[in-house]
Amino acid sequence: MSTAISNARDTILAKLRSSIANTDFLFRNQHHRTESSSVPSAVTSADGSGPDLARIFGENLQAVLGTYEFAENPSEVPKRIVAQIERWRCDTDRAGESAGEILSWVPEELPLPDVEASLHNLGISLLVPTNMHVQNEREHAGTLSVGLTGVDAAFAGTGSMVLLPGLGKSRVASLLPLHHIALVPVSKIYPTLESWLASLRSNGTLEALFRDHAQLAFITGPSKSADIELNLTLGVHGPRDVHAIIFDDAR
Repeated sequence: MSTAISNARDTILAKLRSSIANTDFLFRNQHHRTESSSVPSAVTSADGSGPDLARIFGENLQAVLGTYEFAENPSEVPKRIVAQIERWRCDTDRAGESAGEILSWVPEELPLPDVEASLHNLGISLLVPTNMHVQNEREHAGTLSVGLTGVDAAFAGTGSMVLLPGLGKSRVASLLPLHHIALVPVSKIYPTLESWLASLRSNGTLEALFRDHAQLAFITGPSKSADIELNLTLGVHGPRDVHAIIFDDAR
């Protein structure tokens, strides 16, 4: 063994012996306590009340190529859904077509009362997937270009939304269509993911959330993919457009 290798070995062993001898580095003293916040520190943050968080959420969603708008009254939301669909149709030279059907969660899971009847009066019907293993239903769903969902939570710090797929809340409504409209009540907007998890923990529902759901869908703007030259393409693995309609559900 060369002298250089031997010296390096001795240095390493000396450091290991020193570390082992000082047990404070291996085991925390039982009398030592550290103060920590009830909410873990987040990579991103956002502060403010409901309206402030809603504004920050919208701005951060826009920063990741999503779009948003505010509805002062929940009763305005159905008309805003139709207006957004028509804007998309104009952009694709299909303005002459009627909105027709859109993929959706079951109406009871959408955060608006009587939303199905309101949209029906405006010429839109909701298709709620029930069994995507059936070929006819799968093919029918694949012909629809707009999906409508609520959210289980939204995070102002990143402009992200979380959806918990389940009975009546098919994930295809947010993943399959070219365009996704998310209805976001102000009460569902949290500063960060960490603050949402802390609120679930405090009301005793955190464990049930992870026990009852095999997956959580996190959405941060439209689907994005880039090649080796960093040419960005939208809509490759999911919706090309993600539009949030934010409204105050306390009204």
